[in-house]
Amino acid sequence: MKSIKNILVALICTSASISFAHINPDIINNTKPSVQTDEVTYREDCQPATSQIDMDINNVRARLLTGGDVWWDFMNGRYVVPKPPIGSGIPEVSSLFAGGVWIGGEDPAGNLKIAASTYRGANGGDYFAGPLDPETGLTDLPICNDWDRFFVINSNELNKAIQLFDEAEQLGIPVECDSIPDNVRFWPGKDNPYFEEKYPFALPQGQNLGSYWDEDLSGDYDPCKGDFPIIDIRGCEPGTRKEAAELIPDQMIFWIYNDAGGEHRLTRGEKIQMEVQVQAFAYATNDEVNDMTFQRYKLLNRAEQDIRNCYFAMWVDPDLGCHEDDFVGCDVDRSLAYTYNEDILDGTTGCNCGGTNTYCDRVPIIGTDYFRGPIGPYRIVDCSIGEEHVVAPADDIEGTGLSVGDTICVLPIDLGSSEEADLGIELGMSSFIYYNNASVGGPDPNTVDPEIDFQYYNYLQGLWLDGTPLTIGGTGFNPGSVDITRYVFPDDPNDSEGWNMCNVDLGFGDRRTLQASGPLLLKPSVENELIIGAVWVPDLTYPCPDISRLKRADDLAQALFDNCFDIIDGPTAPDVCPIALDREIILVLSNDTIASNN
Repeated sequence: MKSIKNILVALICTSASISFAHINPDIINNTKPSVQTDEVTYREDCQPATSQIDMDINNVRARLLTGGDVWWDFMNGRYVVPKPPIGSGIPEVSSLFAGGVWIGGEDPAGNLKIAASTYRGANGGDYFAGPLDPETGLTDLPICNDWDRFFVINSNELNKAIQLFDEAEQLGIPVECDSIPDNVRFWPGKDNPYFEEKYPFALPQGQNLGSYWDEDLSGDYDPCKGDFPIIDIRGCEPGTRKEAAELIPDQMIFWIYNDAGGEHRLTRGEKIQMEVQVQAFAYATNDEVNDMTFQRYKLLNRAEQDIRNCYFAMWVDPDLGCHEDDFVGCDVDRSLAYTYNEDILDGTTGCNCGGTNTYCDRVPIIGTDYFRGPIGPYRIVDCSIGEEHVVAPADDIEGTGLSVGDTICVLPIDLGSSEEADLGIELGMSSFIYYNNASVGGPDPNTVDPEIDFQYYNYLQGLWLDGTPLTIGGTGFNPGSVDITRYVFPDDPNDSEGWNMCNVDLGFGDRRTLQASGPLLLKPSVENELIIGAVWVPDLTYPCPDISRLKRADDLAQALFDNCFDIIDGPTAPDVCPIALDREIILVLSNDTIASNN
């Protein structure tokens, strides 16, 4: 399976201005006229989403937002690791500045449709809170306002709900609904009958939203009948309650956004009518997983037409402490992008970075693993003309007679044809590219932030801003070169003969990265999946570090994903009952026959 600075931003509620470190003002304010018109004039456009929350169950404090972006608070990077205790006075240092999903493709007439997330200011971006109507692919202001929120659940709440159900089942009595933790009881599962007891709006009838274990197989979410939330991973569908309980992370946060709530003020492109359901989750452990976070994006195409030559991507602005001294690279086999420091000190001058907290002389490394991409259409062909492929668990092989592990040869379908696919193959990271903040380091103007739809689409395809192919050597921008590649800087930083930023010696710069999958044919009503994980490792030896520790941590994360995020739990602590006797105390150890695994 295979994963501003110096600007002025107008605030919504005040005329004051704030100076940022690293966003291009033409992008975040984007006052140029839109090329898009609303399809339905009687619906009121949604307003930019405003809700924010921190996922903080382990050693990471990661900011999440409901408007398609993550890891920042509109001003600063908020992916803080290691996480100091709140109120401790220890400076917080962020390893990532921002992130978001990009989607782009063409309708049957060749019109470009695209949605992206980078830095949104008062004018908003391309995404809006909430789900879309499955029939029309539309939404409006009240729906967006209702869904500008998060649904948070922790493992202790889920374990309590499961224990209550187990005890009631053993006694042959119904569960006392009022005793079920609120976050379980009011989860936005399909047609939850209790939802409106807490929230002032109804769930969209019949729609699959927050995922859950369906104890009584009714098709609807009812926590009083043993249903409970779980993470939803294709190929990891549980068959028993015990298997479902293994899909409970220590913390899970769910929210929904879409690209059809109004004008696309970032890309100025046409709406796709895409609904995105997100599960962010993490685990508190005593190993490297304690420094990781995961995000699963469920992408639902609500458009009535095909989207051809479609690409999905994860965009990341990876500021590792100071934003101006970061290098980037990728491990193609692992679908891993990573960011490391240029030299032994994190900062522009020593450990200083214009007021931004840095890691100083204890510099970590961070990677984003592209665990899963979308499903693309392929046909089975003779191996003399096709590419070898080993059938993966997530591939769509229904009716083909194939089994997981079979080796076959395939070719992607010509996306402009009407040819039917033999099977759907899970796409990994098909390209990795970076681009630069134009205000730092004097980069070539064809390698800087995109400003309009076709420029975003070029980056999605692994091309430079003007459509020049990515080629091997130097910065990767070499017009006229025929050494075309899909992956920039694929060699380890300590490989003295490899193509990496250390050997190219690019110096100061502020880089953003894009890990993409495609092209694929996106059919109406089709669901796809994008799963990424952020992997962090402390205290590397710089410059040009050996990244083997990052690879080992990433392999651990990959194994966890391959095992459906089933973390092996240690034995439950026994119950201890003291009995006082004459000049001695006897401790009686016992296990709860329902709740204990000991």
